[in-house]
Amino acid sequence: MRTTESLREPSGRGLAIVSAAISLLSACSSAPLTEPGGDAAGDGSAGSAVGGRAAVAPQSSGPDYFREKYPTGPYGIAAGAVIEDFAFMGWREPATVEYDVTKLETIRLSEFYDPNGTTKLVWINASAVWCAVCRAEMKDIKAKGIHAALGAKGLVMVETLFEDNDTNPARPSDLKLWGSLPDNSIDFPLLLDPGFKLGVFFTSDATPLNMLVDPKTMRVIDATMGYSTGYWRQVEQLLDK
Repeated sequence: MRTTESLREPSGRGLAIVSAAISLLSACSSAPLTEPGGDAAGDGSAGSAVGGRAAVAPQSSGPDYFREKYPTGPYGIAAGAVIEDFAFMGWREPATVEYDVTKLETIRLSEFYDPNGTTKLVWINASAVWCAVCRAEMKDIKAKGIHAALGAKGLVMVETLFEDNDTNPARPSDLKLWGSLPDNSIDFPLLLDPGFKLGVFFTSDATPLNMLVDPKTMRVIDATMGYSTGYWRQVEQLLDK
């Protein structure tokens, strides 16, 4: 286990200044996390390489959930930067479809872009099956009813899984098991990230990643490795401001 610091946020950014105070106490660590070769399960991405990763061009049209055109680049990974419109395979409502791997669909971060809505924060998590702290976090989320309680205050939650129990790229079967575990029973968007796109936001080899994004701009507010049971209390304070 190890503790790491958050990304630093430039001064004068409301929520971001407060969020920098979030202290995550425990994390799983492993060998340095690098992007696995290839995308074993496929994640619906396409585009040219940016910084060694596949870039996904924002869509100008699509289903009704694209309420607004996604902010244009340049995209970045530091606090205050706009997060790229990554695409993943997963479920919008995993419990409703009973974690059925034949019902995976492409889900983009632009679905959570809400410049004129009531969403206050988007929480994006990156976990691995082998990570004991990640499992503890998911268990805590269910036990405390975090999704329902903070969702009512304007929080949208998004969970991604990037590696299996043997540190191989996560597959649909891993996503099914992770979401349907009795201690997890994940009922918010659950996505597969075998290409480890969110790895660019890791500042150490510790997991999980807990990131907060401003839905009105899709700018990164805070990205931190690790988890403590007091984390959600501090997120709630941000939502209440």
